[in-house]
Amino acid sequence: MASLQSHNALLPQLIALIADDGFTSEQLFSLPELCLFTARDIKSFNAIETLKILECAVDLTNDPTLMVRLGRQIDITTLGTFGFALMSCADLQEALKLLIRYRAIIGPVPLLDVYKVSNGITLRIKLDLGSPIQKRLITELTLSQISFIAEALIDEVITSGEVHLSYSAPVDQNAFEMLFSVPVRFDQAYSELVIPESILDLRIRTANPAGHVIFQNQCEELLRGLNRVENFSAAIRRILIRAGGEFPMINQVAEMLYVSESTLRRRLRDESTNFRAICDEVRNVLACQYLSTTKLTVSEIASLLDYTETVSFRRAFLRWNGMTPSHYRQTSLVA
Repeated sequence: MASLQSHNALLPQLIALIADDGFTSEQLFSLPELCLFTARDIKSFNAIETLKILECAVDLTNDPTLMVRLGRQIDITTLGTFGFALMSCADLQEALKLLIRYRAIIGPVPLLDVYKVSNGITLRIKLDLGSPIQKRLITELTLSQISFIAEALIDEVITSGEVHLSYSAPVDQNAFEMLFSVPVRFDQAYSELVIPESILDLRIRTANPAGHVIFQNQCEELLRGLNRVENFSAAIRRILIRAGGEFPMINQVAEMLYVSESTLRRRLRDESTNFRAICDEVRNVLACQYLSTTKLTVSEIASLLDYTETVSFRRAFLRWNGMTPSHYRQTSLVA
């Protein structure tokens, strides 16, 4: 899972932000959880690793609002064609429709469901993957990015509406309200933006009807390109690797690829494989990586890969590799 912005663009902004708070990137990557990341290029981190870095940054700075602040660092132009399409919209309602339809072209982002309410709409975040803290980080980052993009589009601060968050309030709840400029309600049923009708009608300062047609057509082409995935097996592998061990169900993967579950199953049969086989393949890749590059115990690795019993993981690993996890670890250390 990622935010509205590529994690490759997000991490440099994170490092610049914590530098403003007096923390260096060396301090961040010297944390025990990130010691294996030190020698790597910042652009090489995948979405799961980026989430871990975000968690550690919040711990380092001890700032519960860090993700909200980071969300307000987004530059619409870094979103490419999609960003220019947003800037060419007539009003925020049109921009919101664009966001819902074309969010997939900027990478895997939380699902966004729209619900009509008496005085406007709610834009609700749907997250099925990740730990509670990861869900919180992505929620705050995404809602902050969306609200900041809206303000940038109309070139003014939005003070109407509400932010609802489905978890308990931090000690300094007022800091959240100051950053969002609207009331923030915690312990709610859902995490969502409540957007009044009056906000949706606000004109976008860079509206360009002629340009909008061009950019929207380009977005449509990009979306059609995503839907014409020639190798669904490879696409699913990428989704599962980004998810770590908490794999989505096949219907969720189908939704991410913008096809029906039945179509996805048929395409996988055409590629002489199935969803379970791909899940096992990715679990094996992750298991081998954990065994060779970390000091996690076999039971911890089994848990990370969503096995309820360590013995089931050992049996599966033996079937995949012809050796036990412990033997594989010893062999990798010798190599």
